[in-house]
Amino acid sequence: MAYLSSKKIYPGNWAEPLNGWYKNIDTNDDDTNDASKGGPTAVLAVPGWKYFQQRGYVAVTGVKGGGEVSAADVIVPSPYRNDDTRTDITGMVVAGDATLPAYVYRAALSVASGWGDGRVASGVYMATGDCISFGRSNSGAPVFASGLAEGCAQANIISTVDGTDEKAASIYFAGGVAAYSKNGLITASGVNAGGSDNPGTPYKALTASTTYKVFSKAGANAVAAQNGFFISAADSAAGKTGYIVVEVCYIQPDTAPGYEDIDGYIKGRTITS
Repeated sequence: MAYLSSKKIYPGNWAEPLNGWYKNIDTNDDDTNDASKGGPTAVLAVPGWKYFQQRGYVAVTGVKGGGEVSAADVIVPSPYRNDDTRTDITGMVVAGDATLPAYVYRAALSVASGWGDGRVASGVYMATGDCISFGRSNSGAPVFASGLAEGCAQANIISTVDGTDEKAASIYFAGGVAAYSKNGLITASGVNAGGSDNPGTPYKALTASTTYKVFSKAGANAVAAQNGFFISAADSAAGKTGYIVVEVCYIQPDTAPGYEDIDGYIKGRTITS
C-alpha cells in the first residue's frame, strides 16, 4: 500500500500527536476499507517542508513453542476507536519518491508496561542473543543497521536479562525498556551526535514507498528475521497482550501549489447554488 497524499495542518491546528492514520474509511458498508487512503498527517512547520510522525504497535500474543513471530506488520491505530467503519491500518508505510524523497531522522521503539489494568503482559521474551528491531523491510527481511544513514532510520533493543524463568535459552525485555535510532545532528568534525559512528548524512533518504516492520534478528546488522518474540505462558493464560510500540519521524518537501491554493484570491468566482 502506498499513500496517495497527506493531510496537511499548521502549528496552530496541532492539538494532538500526529499519526499515520488518515482517511481509512469503509464507504459502502462491506467491511473493507475501500476509500482511497490519504496518508499520514503532516505539519507545515517550515514553509515548503512537511514534518511527519507515525506511531503504531505490534501486539504479541504467542508463546514459546509455535507462537513466536519473527517479522510483524505494524498496526497504525485509528483515532476513531468507537467507529467500526474507520478501522486500523495494518502496515506502516513511508511514502517517499524520487522527486520528493522522505528524509527519515528518527526511529524509536519500546515494550509497553501498561497501566496496571491487567491487560498488558509484563514483557516480551526472545531467544538468547536476539534483538527486537524496528526498521525498513527489504521484501520482508530486515536491513543492516550500519548502512548509509541507516542508524538514523532504525532502532534496536538488545537485552541481557535472563529469561530462563519462562523457557531455557531465552532473554527478557521488560515493559518500559526502549531503544532509539542515532541522532543525525552533526556536532563537530563530522561526528554523529547519537554515537561514535558517522552515518554519512543526518537523514535516511527514501525514494520509494517503504514499509517499516518489527523484526526478531540476531543483532543489529543481521539481514534475516529469525526465532521470534513471544510472551510468557502465564501472561497468555491470563489473556494479556505484549505490545511493542514504535515511531518513525521524517520530513518531506511539500507538493507544488495548486489551484486550491489560489482560488480564494481570484475575483469574479462563480458560486454553485
